[in-house]
Amino acid sequence: MISLDARLKCIYDAVGYCDCIADIGSDHARLLIALMQSKRIKRAIACDINEGPLERSRKNAAAHNITEIEFYLSDGFDSILHCSFDKASICGMGGILISEIIRRGGEKAHCGLILQPMTAHSELRAFLWNNGYSISCESFAVESGKPYVVISAHYSGIKESYRYSDLYLGKIRPETPEFKAYCKKVSAQARMRLKGAMLTGGMTKNLSELIEQCRYYTDIII
Repeated sequence: MISLDARLKCIYDAVGYCDCIADIGSDHARLLIALMQSKRIKRAIACDINEGPLERSRKNAAAHNITEIEFYLSDGFDSILHCSFDKASICGMGGILISEIIRRGGEKAHCGLILQPMTAHSELRAFLWNNGYSISCESFAVESGKPYVVISAHYSGIKESYRYSDLYLGKIRPETPEFKAYCKKVSAQARMRLKGAMLTGGMTKNLSELIEQCRYYTDIII
């Protein structure tokens, strides 16, 4: 089976089993190849906005004798609106861009979503909750000392309320070493924002509470 680093393995685990998944931004198609090799999926759709990464995906799939992947040059869901799939993975890009891809996808993005934002995690969570998506799971990985989050979401049509800390830590907080590493990163960033807010006379209550939440999890998780 093709090897996956900790980040991709976390995404792989979040996908689970389905008939077909669309991978938006499928550089090298490693995720799809692994899912196909383990028979977690029957077929797949690989998309990328650029021909170079898409061609690398084609060659990699061929090298592993995988023939059940369709390849589309596509900006988000734009070129696969006619396709049928159960889930979509949108990984390795900024949270704001992921939000825009989901927004433009319309009903096509009402499938199961596996999202791995590189930045703007809080903005992505806010977008999902404000636009009728429910987050069913958040998983965490650490690769080369850097923590990553993988968000599993589905469309419910119901806007969800949330606290300030939920934007940065999520509502689902597993007591794992990976989540502890994530909390440490969130806390460090919050401390920098708090220092700036104190200098400018800005609001500090939410940031102070977020730092306390991070401290709680870093203290209790071994």
